Amino acid sequence: MSSDNSRETVEEHGQTGVSRRDFARAAGATALIGGLATGGGSADGTSPARDLAAPGDVTPIGESYTPGEWLTIGPFQYQRRDTSVGSLFPLGGSDDVSEGQVAPSSAGELQSAFAGGSELTWERVTASGSTVGFPQALDEIDPTGGDLTPLTNVLGTSPGLFDDVQDWFGVGGALYGKGYAFTTFEVDGPKRAVLETDSTVWLNGHKHEESPKGVVLRDGTNYLLASTFLFFGFSGSVSIEFRPPRAPVEVNDPDPFRGIPQNVVAPDLQVGEETDLPASVRVTNTTAEPVSDATLTFAPESDHLVEQEVDVDPPLAPFETRRINTRVQTSGGASTQGEGGNGPGALGKGAKDDARTGTDRSEVPARSLTTVPPGDGVDARREAEAVKSTADGPETRTLVTERDVLDVVVRASVAGQSDEQSVELRVADEDANRIMTTFESAVDGSVQYFTYRLPANVESSSGPYDAVFSLHGANVNSWNQAGANLPRDDAYVVAPDARGPVNYDHEDLGRIDDLEALDVALERFDIDENRVYISGHSMGGHGTWHVGLTNSERFAAMAPSAGWTDHETYITTVWGRDKLHTFPGLKAVKETALQKNLAMPKTENVRDGNTPIFVLQGGKDTSVPSIQPRSYVRTLRNRGLDVDGEVGRRHRVTPDDTDVAYLEVPGQGHYWDDGIGPGTDTVNHPDMFEFVRSAENDPYPEEVTLFTTNLRVEDSKHWVTVREQEQVHAPTKVHARVTSGGIDLETENVAQLEVDTRVLGEADTAAHRRVRAGGDTARLPGRGTAVVDLTGGGVSARPANAGDPNRPRTKDADQYGPMKEVHHDPYRLVYGTQGSDAETAMNRNLANIRSGRLVSRARAPATVVPDTAVDRETVAEYNLVLFGRPSSNAVYGTMANSFPVKVRDGEVRIRDQSWTGDLAVSFLYPNPRNEDRLVQVETGTSMAGARLTRVRDWTPTQTAAADYMVFDESVRYQKWNACLAAGYFDKHWNVDESLSYHRTVDR
Repeated sequence: MSSDNSRETVEEHGQTGVSRRDFARAAGATALIGGLATGGGSADGTSPARDLAAPGDVTPIGESYTPGEWLTIGPFQYQRRDTSVGSLFPLGGSDDVSEGQVAPSSAGELQSAFAGGSELTWERVTASGSTVGFPQALDEIDPTGGDLTPLTNVLGTSPGLFDDVQDWFGVGGALYGKGYAFTTFEVDGPKRAVLETDSTVWLNGHKHEESPKGVVLRDGTNYLLASTFLFFGFSGSVSIEFRPPRAPVEVNDPDPFRGIPQNVVAPDLQVGEETDLPASVRVTNTTAEPVSDATLTFAPESDHLVEQEVDVDPPLAPFETRRINTRVQTSGGASTQGEGGNGPGALGKGAKDDARTGTDRSEVPARSLTTVPPGDGVDARREAEAVKSTADGPETRTLVTERDVLDVVVRASVAGQSDEQSVELRVADEDANRIMTTFESAVDGSVQYFTYRLPANVESSSGPYDAVFSLHGANVNSWNQAGANLPRDDAYVVAPDARGPVNYDHEDLGRIDDLEALDVALERFDIDENRVYISGHSMGGHGTWHVGLTNSERFAAMAPSAGWTDHETYITTVWGRDKLHTFPGLKAVKETALQKNLAMPKTENVRDGNTPIFVLQGGKDTSVPSIQPRSYVRTLRNRGLDVDGEVGRRHRVTPDDTDVAYLEVPGQGHYWDDGIGPGTDTVNHPDMFEFVRSAENDPYPEEVTLFTTNLRVEDSKHWVTVREQEQVHAPTKVHARVTSGGIDLETENVAQLEVDTRVLGEADTAAHRRVRAGGDTARLPGRGTAVVDLTGGGVSARPANAGDPNRPRTKDADQYGPMKEVHHDPYRLVYGTQGSDAETAMNRNLANIRSGRLVSRARAPATVVPDTAVDRETVAEYNLVLFGRPSSNAVYGTMANSFPVKVRDGEVRIRDQSWTGDLAVSFLYPNPRNEDRLVQVETGTSMAGARLTRVRDWTPTQTAAADYMVFDESVRYQKWNACLAAGYFDKHWNVDESLSYHRTVDR
């Protein structure tokens, strides 16, 4: 069986619980899942800190164990993304419960918006193996059996209009629920163990979001709290188990999803081809001690690959999970890890003979399977239709993927002990047309995927070729997305992975990953960069809108199919705490952080007509309703573009006929085929590709429009670059035209820009070498790029290479903020060690929580180091994320006086205003020891305040973070309204009251 024709089938099951992890990967096509962490509370309390600091020789448990008797409660309404809202806050919160300060009981009651009568009661439940269910959840929603308004009609109990919560408020009003499970158990210890779970867990006050996780069980009573996702408020469970560590450093299970390992990133192998490409493997330190002498060995004793051994450096922090980079190299040369490697050899046919059929089963909720492109042809269409027609309840489906694989060993070793996993590498035939490859990201040093298809006529043609840049939908990986695209004459298909099936929605790091994959493809393959066409379906259609409008100069045309607009309009959560609690001044600060991802303002970037768009939509799409693309089309017409809309099966137009073509196909749903052309029509519609491939990108168009609010996200288009804004985070526009008089500029919020004067030689119009703006004119110097200065009430121009030594430090495309930007360049997570053992343990746990989020969602190394390991080289090469107070983090302590946010015991001060109490403080600022790098600080006025910083998770998209934030413990129930101060530094990194909101509080 050729690996290019992997088979994927669907198995149906009855109603069952779906794990949080599987749902998070799969559900985005129907509903966008953000971070699923729940509850607020402490990372490490003072009393249990001895557990995290336990010596390395603590005896491990002897056998796997799951507590048998539990108290469970739910459903509560889930709050999407941004902040971990705790539904147990009236009891003191998740921290108090998990530290044993508050004891839940079957008599205790909590309030819930999802519960009949508003009250929920802890119920006793016996675990089934390692699974703890919520059998009472459905009755809690309606204890009368039918006389209360249900959350949803998923069970067919409310057929009338507006008879359920979901009808009133949309899927976001009812889809998300959560439940808690609590237990205690005794240990004759302390004992080491590895926690395996699909939920968020608090063990003796320490929070764990990603497994496997090394833990130390305390001697005596242990307190265990877990929170999980309940689909439609009642379908879900907690899976939890403590098992003996296999070794001090473990290789994580490959964790395949639809045939693609998530914890091992490695390229395909192809018979007859050389391979020497990066790979990464996820490992975990299961001990409470740093591990400084571990090695990772990839493909030992392989007949077909060169063995690769790398040192794990820097040392693994206690309990840290990290991705370790290595390589996949076909036999024929020495390892490329050391000096003198002489290159790979071609993979022999014996590899295909040694390959076996690998089978992967991925269980996902049926309602999430609205984008299922498993391969090519009729079988793929049948499989998608089978899922679609039965996806009418909280059932699950199992996707079965088969492919030819070689089994390769990956081994982690330290001090004579080792752990290993078998990894499946796909083996493609010599004539395979679809290959998954890897590259090392310049963003964070991680290893990422993309998949490509060769031109159908590659053997009989020569380049340069076109490229179809195809973005995947939710629950689809790049391999499946490339497979959904037909091989095309004279065109590569390039499908980026966006860091995972549903991890980043093609926004933030997802957009950056998409563009990095495109750059790598342009470097490796003979592609005409002026004939790159961006397309995608569902979440990939959204990505086509988002990436295409943000970076329109990169694409000759756009082709979104079933693409939703943005998070604000697609899956809305009407009862979000920010909506209910937050004062307008603080809301403005929050919304400022999110505007970079808003859909409609970015349509300004195609107002110049340089990027034709073909929009495809199923007329009966219930996953992405037609109002979503119609709203885009309406806005594009308002921008002055020509729009030609059609209802029917065909729409034969070209960019010569119209700027925007819209085809709405009657009777068709989300993922559909009506036999209009070869392949699945929703991805391969012939009129769509006829339209886009008729276009070619002009790198020097005579007219350019540019819109941005954040220069780090977008600062340039074709021959125009915004160098400096008047005010940061404000709408910034450039309309530049070449006329006979030179370059005419109309601008908004622009202080300085650059123009590539080569456009004057490329334009059809003979133009003078002058620039005109606001009625003033200046001569353009020399050739190449010129800096145009619009400050001082006039216009001036100078060569860009002349430099400006007196220019102050300014927010620009290299450094801008807000806080999550710290993850967009190489970084280190630095925990403080200068305080007490308890504070050091707390700081380290905070670092490990951030690391776990990034290792899982971003596939990043997310390296954790102590403050004592930060040297000049670290400061020179990395952004730093500092965890701990100035007194406990030595790196922070040396910089503290250089920051405008001053944190002391019991007090935080910004300029002449101060706040007191147990406060959390987070901020971003240029590193005082190296202003080319950023520092992001997670601290507090006390240990309790510092612990509180972990309730905010900025790793998902559409999560708001300012440049600085000061907040109190009420963040656990009112989110942004807990901020005492929040805002953005101005363009010179000074505090600016107009960009901030500071409350006056007397305590």
